[in-house]
Amino acid sequence: MPGPDRRAHAPTLLSFAQQRLWFLDRLRPGRPDHNVPTAVRLRGRLDQGALARALTEVVRRHEVLRGRIVDSEDGPCHVTEPVETFVPTITDLTHTSAEQAWQRARELVAADLAAPFDLGTAPMLRARLIRTAPDDHLLLLVIHHIACDGWSLSVLWQEFSAVYGAAVDGRPIALADLPVQYADFADWQRSHQAGTALLDQLAYWHERLADLSPSALPTDRTRPAVWSGRGDQVEIEIPAELADRIRTLGRAHEVTPFMTLLAAFQVLLARCTGQADVTVGTPISGRTRIEVEPLVGFFVNTLVLRTDLSGDPGFTDVLARVRRCAVEAYAHQDVPFERLVQELRPERDLGQHPLFTVMFQVEDPPALPSGLPGLAVSDHQIPNDVAKFDIEVSMTDRGDRFTGVIRYAADLFDRDTVRQLSEGFRTLLDHLVGSPERPISAWETPPGLRVSRSTPATPATPAVQPTAPQPDADQAGAPATRTETELLVLETWAEVLDVTPDGVHSDFFELGGHSLLASKVMSRLGRALDLELPVALLFYHPTVAELAGGIDAALLADLGAAAEAEPLPAGKARHP
Repeated sequence: MPGPDRRAHAPTLLSFAQQRLWFLDRLRPGRPDHNVPTAVRLRGRLDQGALARALTEVVRRHEVLRGRIVDSEDGPCHVTEPVETFVPTITDLTHTSAEQAWQRARELVAADLAAPFDLGTAPMLRARLIRTAPDDHLLLLVIHHIACDGWSLSVLWQEFSAVYGAAVDGRPIALADLPVQYADFADWQRSHQAGTALLDQLAYWHERLADLSPSALPTDRTRPAVWSGRGDQVEIEIPAELADRIRTLGRAHEVTPFMTLLAAFQVLLARCTGQADVTVGTPISGRTRIEVEPLVGFFVNTLVLRTDLSGDPGFTDVLARVRRCAVEAYAHQDVPFERLVQELRPERDLGQHPLFTVMFQVEDPPALPSGLPGLAVSDHQIPNDVAKFDIEVSMTDRGDRFTGVIRYAADLFDRDTVRQLSEGFRTLLDHLVGSPERPISAWETPPGLRVSRSTPATPATPAVQPTAPQPDADQAGAPATRTETELLVLETWAEVLDVTPDGVHSDFFELGGHSLLASKVMSRLGRALDLELPVALLFYHPTVAELAGGIDAALLADLGAAAEAEPLPAGKARHP
């Protein structure tokens, strides 16, 4: 993996995971969906200067935190900026009462979490220190997911703790230089995408996910045409006695607690969906190289776990199937999820996540700063009202028990529905672990759960309706009359796809287009027309004629009332 020889401030292509987040930001700009917050309460005598120095040193060490994203002909690139772009905010609330101070602190936390990042402006980390009393502070960090993951938070707090302690004690900072930066990983990842090993892994996923129909729980409302991200969460706890039995069963059958909890949840999904073919997504660290372990960055990958529960197996058999599925997935984890989506090309749907709609994970307790002189540190819980999936089960292994939350899309589910899902999971888990040899059909579906009895509801009709395709005039034997915009779209598609469309009713995605190429097309068209064009326009108008019509409508809207009073500017007259 390249290291120090790379020029620090030279633009570098993004990793595949970063590219997908960049694309999603272009698709739905101005949203906080991928903000990653972490907050700690610091009680005791705080040295604000040492704290600012510690945060700044972390940002200096990790280029990905002080970068910005620029578009280029080769694709989106990361550009590293000087560390001076990072300036922490300090808010002093000691002039108010303790109750008012904490009320205001909670408001500030909510506002910072809801504020989107401009990926074209560095840095990718915001920090706010809130002083509620002379000896009581709240430190909030909000990082864009394009620059960090869960593992990164542990790295960040470890380095912060080391630098803060050294600054308070007047000692030199004793952190080893980083061998590589995230940009080096992105370069390495791209250089290995054509290797034989990766192609073998791709072949595995093609076979494993053939004819996949993602598991989808029955919903309370019709799925919207476009994902809003509006969410909520319900808490769940697996008590100590049941947690002990989960671990004992796992040891007997050589499965981890994650596999046991996942197996039970997949049984529940099978009950609710009426499908024996059950699919969920799960994150994996993605740090398969030792050089990247001390880095902050977006390394996490997503695996699709597809389990066959047909034949009414006992729960011990389900455990074996889940174990085999997970172990195989771990062995083929080098394929970036984004590459998998490009290869498999699932049906386009802006209203749901590709390949799976349910996420399941078991995490360690959140990382915290440690060893800060004169300070007591505690985690500050931040409510999460952003949904990225229909359902996301996030469990935390506390050692003696499991706690967690079920986050859900509020556009799809009522809170009471998810509360019953949480209770049903705990009840079914108790039964399955208690008598694991019995067939899974022996257990009744927990009362109150919604069970699919019909075909899932179709998505709501988009606000912008595509025009029904018509035969091309040239295909019908008559000369084709094409507008200036259609000619521009045809030319741009041919350049980007390296394929010449048959006519104005050719479909971008049927020609081999995917999300990242869609972003490139709309970027080129926008530059040619001097117009901001949303990437979503191509998803709603996937043919040449439809897209040209959508662009013409956007041009008219952009010109507005001025178009009625003034002649169209040169280069913007769209029809001959």
